Amino acid sequence: MLQRNSDLPYVIPDEPVGRPAESWQYPTVDLREMGRILRRRYKMAVLPALILLGLAVIYLLSTTTLYTATSTVLVDPRRANVVETNQSVLSNFGTDDATIESQTLLIQSVAILVRVVGKLKLTEDAEFQPKPGLLDPIKRLFRSSGPSDGASPEDAAKSRSVEILQKRMKVTRQGTTFLVDIAVNSESPQKAATIANAIADAYFDEQVRTKYDATRIAANWLNGQIDELKSKVVASEKAVEDYRSANNLMVSQGVTLNDQQITDLNNKLIAARVQTAEARAKYEQVQDIAKSGGDPGGINAAISSEMITKLRTQFADIAKNEADLSSKYGARHPLVANVRAQRRDTQRLINEEIRRILESTKHDYDVSRSREASLLQSLDQLQGVSTSSSQAQVRLRELQREAEANRTQYESYLARSKETTAQESLEMPDSRIVTKASIPIRPSSPKTMLILGLAVMLGLGAGSVLAFLADYLDDRVKTIERAEAIAGVPALAAVPLISARELAGLARRGRNELGRYDPKTTKLLPAALQPPLTRYAIDEPGTFFAEAIRSVRLALQRTMRSQPVKVVQVTSALDSEGKTTLAINLAQSLAMLGIRTLLIDGDLRNPQVTRALCPRADAGLLEVAIGQTSPERAILVDPSTGLSILPSTAIKQVEYITELMFSDRIVDVLDYFRHRYELIVIDSPPLVPLVDGRALAELADRIILALAWDQTPGEVLSHAMDLLSPVRDRIMGTVLTRVDLSRLQFYDYYRSSAYLKPYGAASLHAGAAR
Repeated sequence: MLQRNSDLPYVIPDEPVGRPAESWQYPTVDLREMGRILRRRYKMAVLPALILLGLAVIYLLSTTTLYTATSTVLVDPRRANVVETNQSVLSNFGTDDATIESQTLLIQSVAILVRVVGKLKLTEDAEFQPKPGLLDPIKRLFRSSGPSDGASPEDAAKSRSVEILQKRMKVTRQGTTFLVDIAVNSESPQKAATIANAIADAYFDEQVRTKYDATRIAANWLNGQIDELKSKVVASEKAVEDYRSANNLMVSQGVTLNDQQITDLNNKLIAARVQTAEARAKYEQVQDIAKSGGDPGGINAAISSEMITKLRTQFADIAKNEADLSSKYGARHPLVANVRAQRRDTQRLINEEIRRILESTKHDYDVSRSREASLLQSLDQLQGVSTSSSQAQVRLRELQREAEANRTQYESYLARSKETTAQESLEMPDSRIVTKASIPIRPSSPKTMLILGLAVMLGLGAGSVLAFLADYLDDRVKTIERAEAIAGVPALAAVPLISARELAGLARRGRNELGRYDPKTTKLLPAALQPPLTRYAIDEPGTFFAEAIRSVRLALQRTMRSQPVKVVQVTSALDSEGKTTLAINLAQSLAMLGIRTLLIDGDLRNPQVTRALCPRADAGLLEVAIGQTSPERAILVDPSTGLSILPSTAIKQVEYITELMFSDRIVDVLDYFRHRYELIVIDSPPLVPLVDGRALAELADRIILALAWDQTPGEVLSHAMDLLSPVRDRIMGTVLTRVDLSRLQFYDYYRSSAYLKPYGAASLHAGAAR
């Protein structure tokens, strides 16, 4: 409801408890409040989206359609090696991120792109030729030299094509893998695929060329080193042989002849010493047997002699035969004597053989000693020679090491040269293509839906931010609660805004009275000729406009029952806030109840009451105050309502107005009317720009402050309350005027037209109230 119900706890106390304006704080914005902000400022929220959407559409219509083709390359560190070598001249890639990123940058380098431009003849393609721009003349002013200065036209054109190609391509690595995507944009899908594949091929060619050049340079260098090393090897080996010959250090089977002879003599000396020891042992054994008188046949040499063994066997046989013959023929038999002679001969032969063996033992011992002495003498001579040649052998080993080092280096370089020569004829790239670029079937740029979606989203986001910011910075009073919070006094009612169409329809009803109206005889306009808004509460009593006026009237009546109230001032903080319309309708509503009511036009500078009701009046408040006219003659009475009106005529001397408001004459006029009317309603000037309203506030019993809805700033209302601080206890309340109920639902749903529709609200849309 627009008026305060009598059941609500609304009683104006004797001493109104005012809430200071500085204690007011902005309410916390919740989700519902945010929704209401967006609804009431939907135009501001939608406008940036529409603008960005329009710009996006213009961009989509004007931009060139591009197609993207992508070729995927695997930077493979495992290089295929056909020739079995331990290591290539240019080693394979590493597997770290820096290496892969370096290859990614290499793909988009100028060296590779120049190959592509030359191979595909992109300098002759209009797409890869610079297009003139609007800012080119300005850019040339700040350019120190032209792009083709110092270069041929072909090189300059190729350079420009490379720059354009660099902008049209994008090389990216897929995560942390070895896969690299080569994406190329072009106006032609076929051209995009061709260029992407050409870049991959040029990258492979660059790898092969780099390896071939490195291998060829290494091969040339190795050949030069091999020739030099070969000469060093020959010279060092000749120096070894010459030194060996000069110092008699000939080598046989890896050692010198002198060392070999010493080794042989050592071995022979050892063997000779063993033989001497054996011969000595035999000789000493024979001497011991001879000294002791033993049988010399018991020595080992005799025992082991075959001759002695045969003779002893023969001796045994003869002895046996002698025994047999002796036993058979007797000892003196000739056969026995013959056998006995054979036995003695055999024994003699055995003894002679033993003696010969003994003499041979001594001879062998003497020979062994002589041979040992001879070998020892020869060994001493050779060792003397070896000692004298040891210094020469040190130098020989030094020359041998140098020759061996030269020979090893020469063999290594020779083997490496053969490997490099084999690699030179077969170099393979360290990368391979995984997916060749295919012809794209749909454009990649511009992304229509994405751009339009982003435009709408960004526009709505920016619009929402602007809406929230505008609402936050908008300090105008829009709700009764806000008015009460700032002013610290009750809000009496919210007077709706009347549409201009309805006011025009009501104004047409007075055309018939216009012909009968005589301004000379009737100073007060007839009811039909008065502005429809000044009589709207009476003419349309079933509207919420009239309901709001009655709400203000009810609050005034409550105050009149408890306190003596005679003079009520209706004012506002600024001009054009609807105070005149409120004052006229309130005065008419009071008069319709039978209350003797006087409406005084107290705005001497801008007498809107007089212009609306009695523009032809020739006497008014000023004339009554200065005594030129009697009050009865100046007062006009509206016969339709019984309302008495004291107009205000036009005053040329503005300086008189302020002096009049602060003079006792106004006090006397009001005292005069206090005794003749039950209630006096004064339409006073605004408080902030003029001091007249503040002077009248000193004389009023109650003050009603009109606030234009969605027009009066909160700080202005707070300032107006500060201006009325000396008479703050007389302020009865505030009234919101010109309230657009259709928009009020976004601020205060329960006082809006959406809530009041079931009660048959009249047309309360766009319009204007004075």
